[in-house]
Amino acid sequence: MIGYPNLIDSATLSGGAWATTLPRANLQNRIIGRVARTSDATLASTKFDATYAVAKNIRAISLVNHNFSLAGLVRIRGASDAAFATVLYDSGWSPVWPAVYTTDSLEWEDDNWWSGQYTDEQRSGYMATYTHILVTNIRAQYWRVEIDDTTNAAGYVQIGRVFIGPVWQPLLHMGYNNSVSWETKTGVQEAIGGTEYFQRRTPYRVTVVPIPNMSIAEGLGNAFEIQRRAGVDGEVFFIFDPDDTIHALRRQYLGRLRTLSPIQYPYVNNHSTMFEIKELL
Repeated sequence: MIGYPNLIDSATLSGGAWATTLPRANLQNRIIGRVARTSDATLASTKFDATYAVAKNIRAISLVNHNFSLAGLVRIRGASDAAFATVLYDSGWSPVWPAVYTTDSLEWEDDNWWSGQYTDEQRSGYMATYTHILVTNIRAQYWRVEIDDTTNAAGYVQIGRVFIGPVWQPLLHMGYNNSVSWETKTGVQEAIGGTEYFQRRTPYRVTVVPIPNMSIAEGLGNAFEIQRRAGVDGEVFFIFDPDDTIHALRRQYLGRLRTLSPIQYPYVNNHSTMFEIKELL
């Protein structure tokens, strides 16, 4: 799945209680490190509404660069009225960090044997991201995100960026020569004696996604149009496999297209292209 466009910036945000110095408006700031932080961790504070001028088709909602604890829960609702009297979608409360391992796949001595969740070591180095994928597009004007993390040791919750929008999922699978990799711009200097000195930079993920076997409707109506509108500066949300929970931490992230690729016609009634998606930090 490739999520585009990100509709968070066209929403009017309200609800919850947010720190004056790190306000709710930071959810609409593309600098992911400039977080929005709640004033405390109570249920009344840890929520926000996104209201649109007209109803929008939404398929995925993601909370990027958050600090939710292993016990955190999220609930997402869409409605046709501001009071949420007519609810069109309700995810119910779902864990931010669900169990991804079965007990028989872990060793008794493992720290996460009971919970089946990721360990702190496994989560370290990743941009913490919670993603909720709707089964189908829901067209609603009012959206509410609620977070239940009252025992968070920080005493608040914070989020760096929100993605909310439709997604494109090709009808057929991606090409088998796809790849995901880490890249870094860490500087390396070598002294005369051979000692190396480093100026560490945070690594980021890059995914190369060949998409063969598209119809003309997909090739031009989806792939071509996403590249035209997103360019290399617009945000996209990449989901390698919506059914994969074990590796979702590793293969779902907010990014941008690093290159724009042609729509090719390798043979009759077939279109193909390639997406190269760089993680945003």
